Amino acid sequence: MSDMDEIEKFANETLGSLPEVIKLLGNHNVEMAKEQFRENNSMYLGRNNLPKKILALTALSVSLANGQGNSAMIHFKLATKFGAKIPEILDSIKTAKMVLLASTMDVMKDIEPVIAANTKNMAKNGEVKKILDNIRSQSGMDDLPENLVSLSNVSFDLFQEHLKEKTELLSPLMVDMKYIYLMAFADSVSIRYKECAKTYLKQFFKLNGTYPEMEDALFLTRFVTGNKAMTSSINILK
Repeated sequence: MSDMDEIEKFANETLGSLPEVIKLLGNHNVEMAKEQFRENNSMYLGRNNLPKKILALTALSVSLANGQGNSAMIHFKLATKFGAKIPEILDSIKTAKMVLLASTMDVMKDIEPVIAANTKNMAKNGEVKKILDNIRSQSGMDDLPENLVSLSNVSFDLFQEHLKEKTELLSPLMVDMKYIYLMAFADSVSIRYKECAKTYLKQFFKLNGTYPEMEDALFLTRFVTGNKAMTSSINILK
């Protein structure tokens, strides 16, 4: 039995089929196909601390956060294979959208002093303080993200819009809130939004998330992020 036959046999037993990109790689370079399959097992579907469905839903969310349609479709199919329902798929999509929306806040603390120096201060300080205090109380966070506080000073209207979006998009239809925060953490890591990653990770641990679960999320985020090169090259390999 050849190396590719062994890979296909193992893939059929564990995944139900051999991923297309691995099959295509095998047509050109068996060593690359073997490495791709090894990474798939060690960094993604071989992780043992998160349910397979949550792994696939998280991978789907990371793919969407990176705008990778081909990759997202692969993980969508896997998620449904592992029993994900439509509301859970929607939760994965909503989480990716929330992280992308939040990522635009990355510049807020940098532009805040420029706006303060060049415009009349329109911040509604009393109302903002009340809202921020309420967020601290509800989230259990002593220190709120700096960019969120800066956003409240840069644009009170946009600040309110952000809070509405968060209420809608981070209110899960079916997925446990702990895993929503883990997905948001993974999405934030994949798009390099550090402050968001720290915030969502804190919330994940507050809901009794564990280090091994977090580590699984980091492994799959690394795999899915790097695997964009492979899923984007399927037509080339064909």
